[in-house]
Amino acid sequence: MSTGSNARKAAQADGFGSGVLSRAAALVYTHLVIGVLLCAGSSPTVALLLLLERSASNVPLVPLCFVLSAPALSAALFALHEREPGDELAPARRFLRGLRLGWSDALRVWTPAMAALSLISGGMVSLDDAGIPAAYAGILLTLGVLFLLWGVNALLIATFFSFRWRDTARLAAFYIGRRWSVTLGELALLTVAVATVFFTTEAVLWLFQVVWISFLVIVARPLIADVTTRFTKT
Repeated sequence: MSTGSNARKAAQADGFGSGVLSRAAALVYTHLVIGVLLCAGSSPTVALLLLLERSASNVPLVPLCFVLSAPALSAALFALHEREPGDELAPARRFLRGLRLGWSDALRVWTPAMAALSLISGGMVSLDDAGIPAAYAGILLTLGVLFLLWGVNALLIATFFSFRWRDTARLAAFYIGRRWSVTLGELALLTVAVATVFFTTEAVLWLFQVVWISFLVIVARPLIADVTTRFTKT
């Protein structure tokens, strides 16, 4: 009896171990493939940033360079969110499907956010030249963060739902205050992104942006679930 019991336990342990290893391998493979595609999709933004001179006058152009990353970011969100059975073996197919379905909506919502950031950053770098008190920099910084949070929410909603632009814009603003856990999580991730660039280089963020997107997917699950429950038909 004890011999048979031990054999069954050993077999269960082997099955559990192989199952964990298989899931871990699938997770690594999925992130590796999507990471490569995401880097490729955002390469035009990187190329434009490399062409810009490191001067204060070019700061307003930086957000505009990120407009081109919207389709790739949306496709990565789509590919990493709630993968269906078997999708672990075909992450490229899911990424390309997300790109095909959401590239135009992603650009429509991401472009206004980046344009607003461009105007705000332009105002911040010209405060001294315009003779405006430096205290206004805090107001502009707050507005910039709010627009960036709005853009992230809008990109999430546009990726997973097919609403009209004005409805997506309203929901993106609504959820900044509606889901504080999501907003604080997004703010933390944005802080990590800025700190990564500040203490290392933009290349590090570019290479590991799939990890950032993966955490964003986790943070945004309550928002996506709430939009599904409250604003879609089941």
